[in-house]
Amino acid sequence: MLFLCIFIISVQLCHGMFDGMTCSDVGAVKLRLEEEKEKRLLLQNDVEILMLKVGNLERKLEKETDGSSSRSRNVAFMAYRDTPLTNIGLNQKLVFDKVATNEGNGYSAITGIFTVPISGIYFFTWMTAHAKTVVSPDTDLVTGIVVNGEYKVHTAAVVTHGFNMGGNSAVFRLNAADNVWIGVSLGNGIYSNSGSRWYYPTFSGFLVQP
Repeated sequence: MLFLCIFIISVQLCHGMFDGMTCSDVGAVKLRLEEEKEKRLLLQNDVEILMLKVGNLERKLEKETDGSSSRSRNVAFMAYRDTPLTNIGLNQKLVFDKVATNEGNGYSAITGIFTVPISGIYFFTWMTAHAKTVVSPDTDLVTGIVVNGEYKVHTAAVVTHGFNMGGNSAVFRLNAADNVWIGVSLGNGIYSNSGSRWYYPTFSGFLVQP
Protein backbone atom coordinates (compact mmCIF):
# COMPACT_ATOMS: atom_id res chain seq x y z
CA MET A 1 0.00 0.00 0.00
CA LEU A 2 2.86 2.35 0.90
CA PHE A 3 4.60 1.47 -2.34
CA LEU A 4 1.46 2.29 -4.30
CA CYS A 5 1.17 5.67 -2.61
CA ILE A 6 4.80 6.51 -3.41
CA PHE A 7 4.23 5.48 -7.00
CA ILE A 8 1.11 7.64 -7.27
CA ILE A 9 2.91 10.64 -5.75
CA SER A 10 5.84 10.18 -8.16
CA VAL A 11 3.48 10.07 -11.12
CA GLN A 12 1.70 13.19 -9.90
CA LEU A 13 5.03 15.00 -9.49
CA CYS A 14 6.10 14.00 -12.99
CA HIS A 15 2.86 15.30 -14.44
CA GLY A 16 2.97 18.45 -12.37
CA MET A 17 6.52 19.33 -13.27
CA PHE A 18 6.58 18.50 -16.96
CA ASP A 19 2.97 19.27 -18.03
CA GLY A 20 1.79 15.83 -18.96
CA MET A 21 5.20 14.27 -19.80
CA THR A 22 5.76 10.72 -18.65
CA CYS A 23 8.66 9.75 -16.48
CA SER A 24 10.22 7.96 -19.44
CA ASP A 25 10.01 11.24 -21.32
CA VAL A 26 11.73 12.94 -18.44
CA GLY A 27 14.51 10.38 -18.57
CA ALA A 28 14.96 11.01 -22.28
CA VAL A 29 15.12 14.74 -21.65
CA LYS A 30 17.74 14.25 -18.97
CA LEU A 31 19.77 12.09 -21.31
CA ARG A 32 19.46 14.72 -24.03
CA LEU A 33 20.54 17.41 -21.61
CA GLU A 34 23.61 15.39 -20.65
CA GLU A 35 24.49 14.96 -24.32
CA GLU A 36 24.07 18.68 -24.94
CA LYS A 37 26.22 19.41 -21.90
CA GLU A 38 28.98 17.17 -23.28
CA LYS A 39 28.72 18.86 -26.68
CA ARG A 40 28.87 22.26 -25.00
CA LEU A 41 31.98 21.25 -23.09
CA LEU A 42 33.60 19.97 -26.29
CA LEU A 43 32.66 23.19 -28.08
CA GLN A 44 34.04 25.27 -25.23
CA ASN A 45 37.28 23.30 -25.41
CA ASP A 46 37.48 23.93 -29.17
CA VAL A 47 36.88 27.64 -28.63
CA GLU A 48 39.66 27.80 -26.03
CA ILE A 49 42.04 26.06 -28.43
CA LEU A 50 41.12 28.52 -31.21
CA MET A 51 41.64 31.46 -28.85
CA LEU A 52 45.10 30.17 -28.00
CA LYS A 53 45.94 29.84 -31.69
CA VAL A 54 44.65 33.36 -32.39
CA GLY A 55 46.72 34.69 -29.49
CA ASN A 56 49.83 32.99 -30.84
CA LEU A 57 49.19 34.40 -34.32
CA GLU A 58 48.69 37.90 -32.91
CA ARG A 59 51.95 37.70 -30.98
CA LYS A 60 53.78 36.40 -34.03
CA LEU A 61 52.33 39.17 -36.21
CA GLU A 62 53.23 41.79 -33.61
CA LYS A 63 56.78 40.46 -33.43
CA GLU A 64 57.13 40.47 -37.22
CA THR A 65 55.70 43.99 -37.37
CA ASP A 66 58.16 45.19 -34.75
CA GLY A 67 60.96 43.58 -36.72
CA SER A 68 59.79 45.27 -39.88
CA SER A 69 59.59 48.60 -38.09
CA SER A 70 63.10 48.11 -36.77
CA ARG A 71 64.39 47.37 -40.22
CA SER A 72 62.67 50.44 -41.60
CA ARG A 73 64.47 52.54 -38.97
CA ASN A 74 67.88 51.36 -40.20
CA VAL A 75 69.18 54.40 -42.05
CA ALA A 76 72.88 54.63 -42.86
CA PHE A 77 74.96 55.50 -45.90
CA MET A 78 78.58 55.83 -46.92
CA ALA A 79 79.62 57.14 -50.33
CA TYR A 80 82.96 58.12 -51.87
CA ARG A 81 84.41 59.53 -55.06
CA ASP A 82 87.13 57.66 -56.93
CA THR A 83 87.91 60.28 -59.59
CA PRO A 84 89.14 63.88 -59.20
CA LEU A 85 86.73 66.71 -59.82
CA THR A 86 87.90 69.98 -61.35
CA ASN A 87 86.32 73.27 -62.36
CA ILE A 88 83.93 73.18 -59.42
CA GLY A 89 81.58 76.12 -59.23
CA LEU A 90 80.74 78.08 -56.13
CA ASN A 91 78.08 76.31 -54.02
CA GLN A 92 78.21 73.30 -56.33
CA LYS A 93 77.13 70.03 -54.80
CA LEU A 94 79.85 67.45 -54.45
CA VAL A 95 78.68 64.16 -55.88
CA PHE A 96 80.16 61.12 -54.17
CA ASP A 97 79.30 58.73 -56.96
CA LYS A 98 80.34 55.39 -55.48
CA VAL A 99 78.07 53.97 -52.78
CA ALA A 100 79.36 51.47 -50.24
CA THR A 101 76.36 51.48 -47.91
CA ASN A 102 72.86 52.82 -48.40
CA GLU A 103 70.49 51.40 -45.79
CA GLY A 104 67.13 53.11 -46.23
CA ASN A 105 68.03 54.28 -49.76
CA GLY A 106 68.35 57.89 -48.64
CA TYR A 107 71.50 58.79 -50.57
CA SER A 108 71.59 59.40 -54.33
CA ALA A 109 74.87 58.78 -56.13
CA ILE A 110 73.50 60.78 -59.08
CA THR A 111 72.67 64.03 -57.29
CA GLY A 112 74.91 63.71 -54.22
CA ILE A 113 71.92 64.49 -52.02
CA PHE A 114 70.84 62.56 -48.95
CA THR A 115 67.06 62.76 -48.56
CA VAL A 116 65.95 62.00 -45.01
CA PRO A 117 63.71 58.87 -45.05
CA ILE A 118 62.32 59.28 -41.52
CA SER A 119 62.47 62.09 -38.99
CA GLY A 120 65.06 61.86 -36.23
CA ILE A 121 68.55 62.78 -35.05
CA TYR A 122 71.27 62.16 -37.65
CA PHE A 123 75.06 62.09 -37.52
CA PHE A 124 77.09 63.08 -40.60
CA THR A 125 80.77 63.17 -41.42
CA TRP A 126 82.67 64.01 -44.58
CA MET A 127 86.25 64.22 -45.78
CA THR A 128 87.71 66.05 -48.77
CA ALA A 129 91.20 66.08 -50.25
CA HIS A 130 93.24 68.70 -52.08
CA ALA A 131 96.41 68.16 -54.13
CA LYS A 132 98.23 71.40 -54.91
CA THR A 133 99.79 70.20 -58.15
CA VAL A 134 96.67 68.46 -59.46
CA VAL A 135 93.55 70.43 -58.61
CA SER A 136 92.87 73.94 -57.35
CA PRO A 137 96.60 74.79 -57.13
CA ASP A 138 96.20 78.31 -55.75
CA THR A 139 93.01 78.17 -53.70
CA ASP A 140 92.05 76.51 -50.45
CA LEU A 141 89.26 73.95 -50.75
CA VAL A 142 86.48 74.85 -48.34
CA THR A 143 83.46 72.60 -48.14
CA GLY A 144 80.42 72.61 -45.92
CA ILE A 145 77.46 70.45 -45.04
CA VAL A 146 74.23 71.92 -46.36
CA VAL A 147 70.76 71.29 -44.94
CA ASN A 148 67.87 72.36 -47.15
CA GLY A 149 70.06 74.87 -48.95
CA GLU A 150 71.70 76.36 -45.84
CA TYR A 151 75.37 75.84 -44.98
CA LYS A 152 75.78 74.60 -41.41
CA VAL A 153 79.39 73.49 -40.77
CA HIS A 154 82.55 73.96 -42.84
CA THR A 155 85.98 72.43 -43.20
CA ALA A 156 89.05 73.42 -45.22
CA ALA A 157 91.91 71.74 -47.04
CA VAL A 158 94.51 74.50 -47.43
CA VAL A 159 97.16 74.94 -50.13
CA THR A 160 100.10 75.28 -47.74
CA HIS A 161 101.30 71.74 -48.38
CA GLY A 162 101.33 69.60 -51.47
CA PHE A 163 98.54 67.31 -50.26
CA ASN A 164 95.89 68.35 -47.80
CA MET A 165 92.74 66.93 -46.33
CA GLY A 166 89.84 68.49 -44.52
CA GLY A 167 86.94 66.91 -42.66
CA ASN A 168 84.26 67.58 -40.13
CA SER A 169 81.18 66.08 -38.49
CA ALA A 170 77.75 67.34 -37.53
CA VAL A 171 74.60 66.21 -35.77
CA PHE A 172 71.16 67.49 -36.74
CA ARG A 173 67.55 66.83 -35.88
CA LEU A 174 65.91 66.46 -39.26
CA ASN A 175 62.45 65.90 -40.66
CA ALA A 176 61.48 63.39 -43.31
CA ALA A 177 62.17 64.72 -46.84
CA ASP A 178 64.85 67.19 -45.65
CA ASN A 179 67.85 67.33 -47.99
CA VAL A 180 71.51 67.17 -46.94
CA TRP A 181 74.58 67.44 -49.15
CA ILE A 182 78.17 68.67 -49.24
CA GLY A 183 78.71 71.96 -51.05
CA VAL A 184 81.78 73.95 -52.09
CA SER A 185 82.21 77.40 -50.52
CA LEU A 186 85.70 78.05 -51.87
CA GLY A 187 88.04 76.35 -54.33
CA ASN A 188 87.54 74.67 -57.66
CA GLY A 189 88.86 71.14 -57.39
CA ILE A 190 88.73 68.00 -55.24
CA TYR A 191 91.33 65.26 -55.37
CA SER A 192 90.89 61.51 -55.37
CA ASN A 193 93.49 58.82 -55.93
CA SER A 194 91.66 57.28 -58.86
CA GLY A 195 91.95 53.55 -59.39
CA SER A 196 93.27 52.70 -55.92
CA ARG A 197 91.71 51.76 -52.65
CA TRP A 198 92.65 55.11 -51.09
CA TYR A 199 89.38 56.96 -51.47
CA TYR A 200 89.83 60.27 -49.72
CA PRO A 201 86.62 62.16 -50.50
CA THR A 202 83.87 60.49 -48.45
CA PHE A 203 80.41 61.39 -47.18
CA SER A 204 78.66 59.32 -44.52
CA GLY A 205 75.70 59.55 -42.22
CA PHE A 206 73.32 57.50 -40.12
CA LEU A 207 70.20 57.76 -38.02
CA VAL A 208 71.06 58.03 -34.33
CA GLN A 209 67.53 58.12 -32.93
CA PRO A 210 64.09 58.33 -34.60
